[in-house]
Amino acid sequence: MEAEKIQQEQLLEKEKKDEGKYEAALNLLFYEGQIAWQMNILFVALNVGIGTIIGDFLFDLNTHYKLLSVFSFAGIFINIAWLGTFKRNNKYYHFRMAQAREAEPKSWELLRARGYNFSKGHEIIIASEEIESKDKSHQLTSFEKRYSNKRAIEFAIWIFIIGFLLLCWCCLYFFFQNICK
Repeated sequence: MEAEKIQQEQLLEKEKKDEGKYEAALNLLFYEGQIAWQMNILFVALNVGIGTIIGDFLFDLNTHYKLLSVFSFAGIFINIAWLGTFKRNNKYYHFRMAQAREAEPKSWELLRARGYNFSKGHEIIIASEEIESKDKSHQLTSFEKRYSNKRAIEFAIWIFIIGFLLLCWCCLYFFFQNICK
């Protein structure tokens, strides 16, 4: 009887320790998500700032092409840096998610089984009587699977890079046109 009690106490202690590990993993996951979000905000703000400055001079490209070329190079550099930090932050986020899945208590099924399967496009049924039947089935559509937040942000970064490359090309055109005069 005493051995069973000791074994049960050890099991409860292990469960508390595992829950603490899971909580720590979730905190790290949350932290990585915050860092990624803050970096995206920083780079969007830099693009808005450069875009505002460029907008003031864009209609007189023939006169301000040198200044605009500097800002277009700055925009290209900033967005390449954004792309790099974005990809790095995503790697960290996926690493922390994997750690949280690993640390999750097996019976919880929040991230490990159901969350993972949902993210891969599988249908998840919530079998609770408190939930209305219309809210029990959850599955991403093929469109939603294809266009994740990560892809949308990466697409936006590439649009900025292409836009600054086009502006740079236009500035080079005016530069060579003025040299040839």
